[in-house]
Amino acid sequence: MSAKLHCRYRAPLGAVLVLACIAAPTYCRASARQVQAAQASFDKAANAAATARNAGRSDEAIENYRLAVAIRPDWQEGWFYLGTLQYDADRYTDAIPAFQKLVQLAPTIGPAWNFLGLCEFETRDYSNSLIHLEKGQKLGAGDDPEIARVSQYHLALLLNRNRESDRATAMLVSAFRVGQFPPEAKLALGLALLHAPVLPDQLNPSREALVHAAGDIAALLAQGDYAKALDAFPQILKDYPDVPYLHDAYAKALAAAGRSAEALQQRREESRIVERLAPDKGQRDEKMAQMYAVRSVAVRAENAQPSADTLWNQAMDDYSSARYSDAVVALRMWAERRPAERKMNDGSAWAVMGLSEFELKDYDNALIHLQRGQDLGLGGSTESVRLARYHLGILLNRSGQYESAARLLAPEANSGSLASEIQFALGIALLRTPLLPEQVPPQKHALVQSAGEIGILLQGSKYDQAFPKLQQLMKEYPTTPFLHYAYGLGLASLSQYEEAEPELREEARISPASELPHILLASIELRKHNAADALPSAARAVQLAPESAKAHYILGRAYLELGKEEKALYELETANKINPGSPEVHFNLAKAYARAKQPKKAEEERAIFAHLNQLAEQQRTQGANQSSGAAMNSMELSPVQPPSAKPSTPEHQ
Repeated sequence: MSAKLHCRYRAPLGAVLVLACIAAPTYCRASARQVQAAQASFDKAANAAATARNAGRSDEAIENYRLAVAIRPDWQEGWFYLGTLQYDADRYTDAIPAFQKLVQLAPTIGPAWNFLGLCEFETRDYSNSLIHLEKGQKLGAGDDPEIARVSQYHLALLLNRNRESDRATAMLVSAFRVGQFPPEAKLALGLALLHAPVLPDQLNPSREALVHAAGDIAALLAQGDYAKALDAFPQILKDYPDVPYLHDAYAKALAAAGRSAEALQQRREESRIVERLAPDKGQRDEKMAQMYAVRSVAVRAENAQPSADTLWNQAMDDYSSARYSDAVVALRMWAERRPAERKMNDGSAWAVMGLSEFELKDYDNALIHLQRGQDLGLGGSTESVRLARYHLGILLNRSGQYESAARLLAPEANSGSLASEIQFALGIALLRTPLLPEQVPPQKHALVQSAGEIGILLQGSKYDQAFPKLQQLMKEYPTTPFLHYAYGLGLASLSQYEEAEPELREEARISPASELPHILLASIELRKHNAADALPSAARAVQLAPESAKAHYILGRAYLELGKEEKALYELETANKINPGSPEVHFNLAKAYARAKQPKKAEEERAIFAHLNQLAEQQRTQGANQSSGAAMNSMELSPVQPPSAKPSTPEHQ
């Protein structure tokens, strides 16, 4: 999809040339030659620019577009491509003049204002960015929804920074009204709910878990799911009892649910907290900024501040000396100083912050920062990397992300000083127990350790060794949940469907509240081309887990195979709303739309599938682990993709 900019060339050049020819034929011939030469130069540069752009040679395209717009300064398309190519290359300062020229030439084209505002955002010119993104929002983003979404997201961040939290929330709801809110949008919603006037990269790391929790609730409220939001409020208020605006948000949700007396009580509690924070609104706003910013907003002499290198060394010294609170403080300051300097040790620094927070039992923030460290890349010795991944793995278990924990920990098993601990953590993952290792009762240690040994073998696809041990463990612990599921999943990975089915039915008996055995049973029937037999298990899975993307996906597949396109579309669209980043879902949506005679939607889904599948292939080639947990691709949905930090360049014809 593209937002088209229509080129408008200045026609008076020809008229001027005709008048000049009437007045002076000799001058006319000379001018004509100059015009022809200029036109030839322009055509050469414009054609070279387009060829280089289509071939992905951005630097060459940029230089040729510069030549072309120098010859013809009113060429709107040239200014657009010059700006967007520089934008895609993260050359935001260079792109700003191109977009400034474009908005002069085409002041009613919304995408031009949006790109200008996005570039200004990246260069921290937030005042102008807010003005220009608002201008683009009023004019419209054309027919490219990605530009609209990214622009609205950044505008919402700036509105919240400008203490317009209600407008920021409305903007985010408008941008992401289809499907689930991605993590970045949830974080922005959390900032708005808390009236925290800071941008995400200015957020104090110690407040990230709070903002993430607030964002989850804000997303539920935005989706109209007041029941779940109301269930979530007591826990966040217990964890953060004196945080401003939480009670206010709870009061609004209670009032919307018709619980007026409880809403009044929450408003009174909010008034108490706000008055204690500051009676004056201006002072209150300042304190809110201090509460959430990466540092105090008090003015400090910049030349008196330690460099990122100094803070890094200080944090490492504090961490190695078990001064974990001091290490966290130093790394918070590092998070402030780092953007202005070279980005050294990013992944390792966030990991050390997470490890320090783990020692301080700040598990929610520790998970966020260890995951960020893993995503950015961990440096240091093999043992230090293994230590960080181990702690991330056990925190993933604690949060119920067992497959992710197993994939992360399995390559670290069987070597190093943490081998026994990693095996134990893999046992927790296989048994799907949301506990940290020290929280496992002593009487279950032998079971968990044995399950971990089996988990290592399964992750390594060593089924001939894993199955006998798993059979013995099931004899010793016949009613332990998820042992039969692990065995059934391993058998299914080897296409031993007849052997897998009784194991999964036994698991369904032992774990009647779990949707997993039903999803796998339905998947097996689909692989055997028995869609009618898959339907009951898939429907049961959806009944047990109405928020499971996997369950809706499998049910949609069954309906699609049975030729029930309308029901298939409903289930697959539901799966996509829950998890918009699954290639399998988009592939089957394309099939369903095609069969339902909706070719445009089918083509859109095919394009999304191709993009996501390419990303998945890149991850596989970078060493993604092939294991029993991921062997049956139809049962493993890809992780949700966050919104791009910037839209791709739209094509302009």
